[in-house]
Amino acid sequence: MMNSGNLTSAQLNGILSIADDAIICVDGQHKIILFNQGAERLFGWTAQEANGLDLNTLLPQRHHATHRNHIANFDRSGQSARRMGERRAIFAMRKDGTEFPAEASISRLEADGSAIYTVILRDISSRKAYERELQEARDKAEAATQAKSMFLANMSHEIRTPLNAVIGMTSLLLNTAIDDEQRDYAETIRASSEVLLTIINDILDYSKIEIGKLEIERQPFDLRRCIEESLDLLSPDASHKNLNLAYFIDDGVPASVVGDVTRLRQVLVNLLSNSIKFTHHGEVVITVSSTLVGDGTHEIRFSVRDTGIGIPPNRLGELFEAFTQVDASTTRKYGGTGLGLAISKRLTEIMGGRMWVDSAVGNGSTFHFTIVAAASGPGLAQNVLQERSSALSGKHVLIVDDNGTNRRILVKQALLWGMVPSALASGIEALDLLRHGHAFDVAILDMSMPEMDGLALAREIRKHRSADALPMIMLTSVAHRPPEISMREIHFSAYLNKPIKPAALFEVLLHAMRIQPLAPGRDKVRAPRGKLAETLPLSILVAEDNTVNQKVVQQLLAHLGYRADVVANGVEVLDALERQTYDVVLMDVQMPEMDGLEATRRLRARFGGNGPRVIAMTANAMPGDREKCLAVGMDAYVSKPIELDDVRAVLTAVAPRRKQDDSGTIPVIDQRRIDQLLELQDEENPTIAADIVRLFIQDAPGHLDNIARAIADADPARLKAASHRFLSSIENLGAMRMRTHCMELERIGIGGSVQDAQKQLTQLQHEFDSARVHLENLIEKH
Repeated sequence: MMNSGNLTSAQLNGILSIADDAIICVDGQHKIILFNQGAERLFGWTAQEANGLDLNTLLPQRHHATHRNHIANFDRSGQSARRMGERRAIFAMRKDGTEFPAEASISRLEADGSAIYTVILRDISSRKAYERELQEARDKAEAATQAKSMFLANMSHEIRTPLNAVIGMTSLLLNTAIDDEQRDYAETIRASSEVLLTIINDILDYSKIEIGKLEIERQPFDLRRCIEESLDLLSPDASHKNLNLAYFIDDGVPASVVGDVTRLRQVLVNLLSNSIKFTHHGEVVITVSSTLVGDGTHEIRFSVRDTGIGIPPNRLGELFEAFTQVDASTTRKYGGTGLGLAISKRLTEIMGGRMWVDSAVGNGSTFHFTIVAAASGPGLAQNVLQERSSALSGKHVLIVDDNGTNRRILVKQALLWGMVPSALASGIEALDLLRHGHAFDVAILDMSMPEMDGLALAREIRKHRSADALPMIMLTSVAHRPPEISMREIHFSAYLNKPIKPAALFEVLLHAMRIQPLAPGRDKVRAPRGKLAETLPLSILVAEDNTVNQKVVQQLLAHLGYRADVVANGVEVLDALERQTYDVVLMDVQMPEMDGLEATRRLRARFGGNGPRVIAMTANAMPGDREKCLAVGMDAYVSKPIELDDVRAVLTAVAPRRKQDDSGTIPVIDQRRIDQLLELQDEENPTIAADIVRLFIQDAPGHLDNIARAIADADPARLKAASHRFLSSIENLGAMRMRTHCMELERIGIGGSVQDAQKQLTQLQHEFDSARVHLENLIEKH
């Protein structure tokens, strides 16, 4: 092998001449002492011309100082070489003054006490041109995608505006005197418009994701509650098809996590809706599991399994593409845009997860997705109500349900609470157990079972066990609930609605075994409460940008007998109010284009005191939020997640005075509030309602005096605080007329003034005198 010491000068020059890269050597003063043929080709100088020139000659003037600094830094670093690509690209200059991008390496060699630097330089013009072409192509593609999505978003808004008008006008038409045939036509128009609005909202959501405008919130939320709310939204659809809905949370899943509850619920509702749509018999079940992937961070896996028609293997790859479905016949038979799964998949990816599906034709499908979220606290979902479960420990429970999933859920929950469950699949097995003398403290019977349903089984059980010996709970769906008279004849203690929820199960078990009374609002077997809309008719507009939240609020209002119109932002609120009159607007605070606070400011400026009552809806229940809402002219405030009783109470409280006062129908006391207090009474607390009323009557003069002193001292801050404290007591008793004047006093205080406060106080004192008489009379009757 030849070493460098044996190479002649001619041989070295030959080796250097065949190199494609420019090889340049300079001395310690940066004068060129070697310039190979590659350098000649690249720079246009001959070696003879280049020798002795300063290295800066090969660089644009603007880079000279920077180049000297780089050489100085290289010397100070102590390195003997710096490889090509370690620094970003530089610009070099040819003899004719043209510039080109280049990459360079540099090495330093000490010889005879002086330094020699060798620079190897490569022209990267072609690569840079290719990179520019790629970037331009990428930019064009992204611009085209963004333009398409912006077009979809703009078109969605343009279509939704007149569509809101169609829905609103149809609502007005349905409230007029029309015959049955006309009503049928109007109902069809409204239903079709709502379907079209759903499709447009899907397109809008998809376009937001495509252009990166979809924001993900990070707030703590209860995982179990999110799942239960998603199931509640779809339970009427499942019930009408006689499908069983259920959910199961594995051990180790955190009770509360930090993330976007609205978007998670949107994904769940989408998958549940699809499963129910394509399932004709059987069940749809959510399963949740979790894997710890970091310090307090979990990968949470959701699986939505159905017993539906299934998906052919050759179509699984297209399932999550936008605007596609399994085949054209699916679209004709079942409807839909094919956007739902594409949106859901993208949402899960934004939340740090992925989505996939397992399916076989005729055997149903299971859609899986994951999200990555940090646990919010140490609690686990499996330990729900564990701290109160000692009252159930050791109790024997008989479970009769032909559905294996429901039996599994009930058995696991009973075991977690220390109960002793016996789960059977048929009434025949249950009766056989009872005839052989097996004793139970409580029984849970499913209504819908083959051969012998829950009612028939209960009648047979009553031949062997009295209501005192064996209290029974009916497991049923709202659509298949048996007649009240039958339930009373057999002495059922309570209903338990599907899907099974641990909190509801816990309450009815305690009630059935007379451990504690059923909480207000739970399903005792009693006459149903009347629809609020029958005694308090209102036209309601819901302003909420998220489609799932829209459905939640609409469903709550439907339970009260109302059918609300829906818009998606503050701009649409103002458009709707110009078009027609609404009594109440349920206003989300955070919406795109125009938020709820700004929309309220504008409608108050436009309509003044003749506008609708505005109820704020917000998930951010932070200190000061209530004051902000009232300051812009809102009348009341409810926090998400919104409960049915919250909606009932706030509508009752803020219902427009013009509608009630003119007809003389506004009650002094909301009887429903008194009923709720009376429901709390039992053998241990037989006078709780009367005690609360007496305490209110005793404390009220002190509250009134505090308000009067704040007005006399012209102190708006004290007026606001005193009114707010009194308002809490007033709301507990349902003193509706008092509430109106107390809210006005609080608003006056928030406004930084006491002007007109004395008039409101005088009316409040007068209404208190009336309320006291009514409350005393109501308590005497009970």
